[in-house]
Amino acid sequence: MEMLVAIAATWLLSAPGEAGLEVLARLDHGRIPEASGVVASLRHPGVFWVHNDSGNPPLLFAVRADGRIVGQFRVGAANVDWEDLVLDDQGRLYLGDIGNNGGRLPLRAIYRLDEPDPSRAADRPLAVTLATFYTPTSATGRFDSEAMILNGHEMILIAKSHDGLEAELFAVPLDPPAPVIRPARPRPLGRLAKFTEPVTGAGASRDGALLAVCSGSVARVYSRTPERPWPLLGEVRYNAPAIEGIAWDGLDLVLVAEGGPMYRIREKTWRGPSGSSRTLPHPRGAAKSSPGRSDR
Repeated sequence: MEMLVAIAATWLLSAPGEAGLEVLARLDHGRIPEASGVVASLRHPGVFWVHNDSGNPPLLFAVRADGRIVGQFRVGAANVDWEDLVLDDQGRLYLGDIGNNGGRLPLRAIYRLDEPDPSRAADRPLAVTLATFYTPTSATGRFDSEAMILNGHEMILIAKSHDGLEAELFAVPLDPPAPVIRPARPRPLGRLAKFTEPVTGAGASRDGALLAVCSGSVARVYSRTPERPWPLLGEVRYNAPAIEGIAWDGLDLVLVAEGGPMYRIREKTWRGPSGSSRTLPHPRGAAKSSPGRSDR
């Protein structure tokens, strides 16, 4: 019986994912039940930083692609609604406490902290630098975000909405970080071309030239140019509504989902066979996205 269970577990982890999603591993559900943000470490090859969504302790986990947790750190900030993770080229992590499900929070925050060494346990919570901002006014009347990318000395937030319009972009200044008594006011940047689904995660490539954005039904890759709208390079559709975060691993994409799965989308998949945009079979019964408006 034990052998049958082991064979079944191996099959589940090696079976192909949904329409281009390759199953990498399953995270420890007891410790990471609601994976939300993910980013690949630059200083520690093979390590991904992951955190849980709201309602969970303020913990940061170092995990490998096989799902093993190799480090756990308490962060010196409350997890009100942590949604995404960013890493800069100086080895600093940014935790986005940017969610606003009910639309009632007037202030949101981004925490900056030094990337810890996964092999060294910390005897105290990781110190953070706080940058606050007023929740911007969006086209839907309230602001909610689960995705962000670093852009020099500012953070670009991608708003999550369910109105069928292209996702709105907002810039939050980080230098100097705005204190609670003087929150920053986000600057609208327009819209993300063709992304009409509710955005659940984003990640920029190591050189900053590529942007990956995901939802529960699609991941898109854009070329980040000085002007917008950013050209769409690739598109992969699937049916995995619990997907919450996306990160680059070289030119492959790694995605995390609530409930434990880690997935990979290989470069050849998102680029397509001829190096151009590719759409995999659309999930049965799902509504196709509308063209929306261009980001100006």
